[in-house]
This record gives sequence, C-alpha cells and structure tokens, in this order.
Amino acid sequence: MNDPEFLRAFHEYTLSSGDFRHLGHLRLAWLVLRRHSLEDALQIISLGIRQYANSKGASGMYNETLTQFWIRIVNHAIQAQPSAQEFEQFIDTFPILLDKQLPFHHWRRETLGGSRARSNWLEPDLKPLPF
Repeated sequence: MNDPEFLRAFHEYTLSSGDFRHLGHLRLAWLVLRRHSLEDALQIISLGIRQYANSKGASGMYNETLTQFWIRIVNHAIQAQPSAQEFEQFIDTFPILLDKQLPFHHWRRETLGGSRARSNWLEPDLKPLPF
C-alpha cells in the first residue's frame, strides 16, 4: 500500500494490526515527521496511536515512553539523512531502526514495562539518548 493509503487506513482504523507492527510504527513516524515539527509529530502520533489502539481493543498496549523514543530516533535519522524520498530507502539507510531492542540500551526493562512509562515520557535510566 502506498503512503497515502497507509495514512488513510491508520486514521480510519482500518489498517490491520499485522500492518501496524514495528515497521508500521516507524513508517507512521517517518511520514508524519516529514510534514511536521518534532513537537507537533509527538502530539499527532501519540494521540493517533492511542486512538488506533483503542479502536482495536488494545489500549493497554500503548507506551508513551516507547512511542516518544521511536519518534525521536526516527527524527534524528531524518535530520541525518533528509534526502530519503521513500520509506524503504530510509530504512535501508538506517537498518538499526529495525532493532526492537534499541530502547533497552537506555532504559531498564522494568522501567519500560511500568505504568509510569506507559502513561508518561520518562528520561532514560541507564544511558542518556545521544540526540
């Protein structure tokens, strides 16, 4: 599915859960960050994911700290390589973004699994973010 179809399906809650796993989250962040500032994207994406999760009966799955981490790291990558015109090209340039373990370099698992991390942005408790 092309980018406009992906965004439409996400906002209409018709995007399948299978299409909105880790790579789908990265794609959403990339698409929104290309059109909005980091601050606006944090709001747009966080609200959108919460609403999407609610529509799928998965509101307990949302984690604000993880969501913001991935938005921030995608933004950092975009700033480093702003010329990527296709999401696949972006991921090919930054394959490290596919590593779902990246947050655990900065936060303890217990921290990220806690209720505070689910509802609020928490600063890293292991190693500061480099961006």
